[in-house]
Amino acid sequence: MIGTGPDWLLAIPPLLVVLVGIAFVPFPSRRLGHGLAAATLGIVAVWTLFVPDGTGPTTTFLGLEVVLVHVDDASRLVGLALSAFGALAVGYTYLVGTDDRHLLLALAYVGASLWTVFVGDWLGLALGWELMAVASTLLVWYCGGEAVRAGYRYALVHAVGGGLLLVGVALHWVAVGPSPTALQYDGSGVSAGLPAIAVGLAVGVNAALIGVHVWLPRTYAAPHVGTSVILSAYTTKVAVYAAYRAFPDGNLALATVGAAMTVYGAAYALAQKDMRKLLAYHIQAQVGYMLAGIGLGSALGVAGGFGHLFNNVLYKGLLFMIAGFVVVRTGKNELDGFGALGRATPLLFLSFLVAALSITGVPGFNGFVTKGMILDAAAEADATLLEALLLAGAVGTFVSFMKFGYYAFLEGERAAVRDLSVGDAAVALPIAGACLLLGLYYPALFAILPATDAWSTDPYSNAHLYKAVVLAGGSLVAFVAVKPLFGRVAGGRDVDVVRDPFVFWGTRALTGALERAFARTDSWVARAGWETVTAVRNPDAMIAAVLPRSLEARYRDRLERTPGKSGLKTSVGMTVALAFAALAVALVVALTF
Repeated sequence: MIGTGPDWLLAIPPLLVVLVGIAFVPFPSRRLGHGLAAATLGIVAVWTLFVPDGTGPTTTFLGLEVVLVHVDDASRLVGLALSAFGALAVGYTYLVGTDDRHLLLALAYVGASLWTVFVGDWLGLALGWELMAVASTLLVWYCGGEAVRAGYRYALVHAVGGGLLLVGVALHWVAVGPSPTALQYDGSGVSAGLPAIAVGLAVGVNAALIGVHVWLPRTYAAPHVGTSVILSAYTTKVAVYAAYRAFPDGNLALATVGAAMTVYGAAYALAQKDMRKLLAYHIQAQVGYMLAGIGLGSALGVAGGFGHLFNNVLYKGLLFMIAGFVVVRTGKNELDGFGALGRATPLLFLSFLVAALSITGVPGFNGFVTKGMILDAAAEADATLLEALLLAGAVGTFVSFMKFGYYAFLEGERAAVRDLSVGDAAVALPIAGACLLLGLYYPALFAILPATDAWSTDPYSNAHLYKAVVLAGGSLVAFVAVKPLFGRVAGGRDVDVVRDPFVFWGTRALTGALERAFARTDSWVARAGWETVTAVRNPDAMIAAVLPRSLEARYRDRLERTPGKSGLKTSVGMTVALAFAALAVALVVALTF
C-alpha cells in the first residue's frame, strides 16, 4: 500500500496543496475556512502514503537545479507525521478560538516545513529553512504581549542558524565542485570539514542543542495555546531530518550531544511549574533521543530515531493540547495554580495518561517501542556512555511527568472545570488512540520506518520489559524522594543567565568600539580632505611642506625671485590628479590603521 501510487503524484509538490488551503482561509465562515485548511493537510497526508519513491520536477534558481519533490523513506515518514498532525492541530486552533490570520500564518509555517522535507537538494532545503523561520516568527508575534519579546529572541537566534546553513551549503557547493546539480542529494551528506561544521551548527540551533536552546522554552510558553501546539511539531523535527541529510552515515559527536540533551532537558523540565515550559524542555530531551539514534548511524539507530520523531509529534502535540485545554479552562499556566482536575475532567485526564505513558516509554505505548530501539542501537555499538545518558534521561522523563500528573490532576481541591467537549475529544482522542495502537500493533509503525530489511527488533522481549519495569520503579522512588523540592524550585537558572548578559554587554562593547573606530576614521578623512583642499588652493605651501629641508630653502628662494609662480611647473589637470592621489592615500591609511 505505502508508495504504490502512480508516478504522476511525484509532480505535485505538497506546498502547492497547502497553498490551495491558504486560499480557503478568507472564507466568511471561520468554521469552513479551518475545515477546508485541515482537509488540505489531510490530503497531503494521504499523498505521502501513496506517492512512490523517486524525484519529481526540477526548476532553476540562481543557476542551480532545485528538485521540487524528493520522496524516500525519511521524507515520507517525516512528511506524514507533519501533515497528519497539522490537520488535527488546525482543528485544535479552531476549538481554542484562533482567527483566520493566525490560521494563515500557521499554514504558511506548515507549508514551509513540508517544502523543506520534500525538496531534493540543499539549496531548496535552505530556502525552506528560512521560510520556516519567517513564518514561525510572524506566527509568534501575531499573538502579541509577551510573545513579541520572545519572538524577537526567536528571530535573532534563527537568523544566525539560517546564516550558518547558507554558509555551510555554499562551502559544500565549492567542495564538491560547482555545477547546476552539485547541491542535489546523493546520499553522501555534506562535505567534511568546514561545510559539515557550519551545517551541523545550523542544525544545532533549530534542534535546540545545549547552549543554543533557550529560545525553545521561552518561545513555546509565551504565545496563544494554539500557537504552542503548532510550534511543537515542526522546527525541531525538521532539524532532525536535516541532521540525517547532513550525516546519513552517523556522527559520534551528534549522538553524544543528543544523549546529553536527554538528561539536560529532563532535568530542567523537572524544575518547571509552567506547564508549557516543562513540555518545551522535554522537546529538547526527546529530540536528543532522535539525534542519538541518527548519530549512531546504524540501520537500527536511524530507524529508531525516525520512529521516535513520528511518535513524538503525536504524544508531544497531544500534551501541548492538554496544557492548552487547561489554560483555556482555568486561565492559569502554573501546575500548582488550579487544583485537582482529575475527577472533574476524566476524558482530559485519560488523554494525559496516554500521552504521559507514551513519552515515558511504558510498555503498550508507542514511545516504549522506539525508545527501546535507540537504546538497543547504543548497546550494539558498545556506546556505554550514550546508553547511560539515555537511561538517565528516561528516569528524568518519568519523574517530570509524574510531577505533571500529580499536581495537575490529583493534588489539591477538586477544580470546578468542564471536561472535554465533543469537538475537543474529536481532536485529542484520535491522537491518544494512535499512541496506543502503534504501541500494541508496532508492525504498523515499522512499515513506515527507513530500511526495514536492514534491522530487526523484538520490542516486547523479556529484556525490554525488565528494563522498563526497573526504570518505572526507580523513577517512582526518585519522585517520592525529590517531591519535597518541587515547591522550592520554579524554573531554575538556565544558560541564558550567563549568556544573555554576555551577549548584551559584549554587543554593547563591540558597538562602542565600532563607533569609536568610525569616528576616528571620519576625523582622519575629514582632516585629509581639508588638507587636500588647502593644498589645491595653495600648492606652493603644500610643495614646500613635503620637500626636504635642503630643497625647501632653494624652492622658497625661487618663489621670492619669481612671485606668483610655484617652484614646480604643473598643469591644472596634474594638480587635480595629485590632489586626488593624496586623498586616496589618506583614505587608505585611515581605513588601514
